[in-house]
Amino acid sequence: MNWKRNAFVTVMWVGCLMGVSGVFAEEMGELVTDRPDATESSSTVAPGYLQLESGFTHFEHNDKGDGLEGHGVVESLLRVGLAEDWELRLGYGGYQWERSHSTGGPTDDDDGSADPEIGFKVKLAEEEGMMPEMAFMSHLSLPTGKGPFTSHRADPSYRFAFSHTLSEKYSLGYNLGQAWATEEDALGDRDTRSAFQYTVALGMAIDETTGMFVECFGDIPTGSGGVGPANTLDGGFTWLLADNVQLDLVGGVGLSDSTADWFIGTGISIRLPN
Repeated sequence: MNWKRNAFVTVMWVGCLMGVSGVFAEEMGELVTDRPDATESSSTVAPGYLQLESGFTHFEHNDKGDGLEGHGVVESLLRVGLAEDWELRLGYGGYQWERSHSTGGPTDDDDGSADPEIGFKVKLAEEEGMMPEMAFMSHLSLPTGKGPFTSHRADPSYRFAFSHTLSEKYSLGYNLGQAWATEEDALGDRDTRSAFQYTVALGMAIDETTGMFVECFGDIPTGSGGVGPANTLDGGFTWLLADNVQLDLVGGVGLSDSTADWFIGTGISIRLPN
């Protein structure tokens, strides 16, 4: 387990780009993405452009002999520039595999498609002095997934995104918002609970094509019956291969019992047309 932790802690510091890469790329007139970090950028895709951001994630979690591991592929977000400062967002949680086990007990395997979602983002203000660049976004999940990976309900969420240019190399991005999620309880009933969401990402541009970030993000339940706060520390890198193509790498560790012990992921973002 130690080598795994060392590996993704290394990735975390190898992964310090995305939070800053958004602002840096914007200054360079290049690609601004909403992955691989949890902090959504305050920028929107230009009218007439499509931006596909997709990736893979693997995680593991152990708690007093009970273990859970899994991964998801084709976790995707399609961003479509509709008008100046407006974009349409079509998200997909990916195809998920999970394996759970307990000491002396059976091993259970589940797989299925996660719910997609539809939403929008609108830029509210440009950065000016001490005032950050600001955007608002909202999404609604579509309960069309399979197995344990669908909520069976349309769950809404919203976020405000902020970003500051600290210097030519450093930037700060943060999100504040709320999300509703429907889950099955021990009695088989489905309950919809809400949680306050926050993210804070510090990014650094290493050179014209490479960046890194370090970030903290989490959920804090706002209603009764929740499982407690879920906080995570992560970091990652991005590499701009061309003006419209970016690769990324991210890794993180859980800071709360209700989060994965560790995770690692990678992905690619492409903007069209060239």
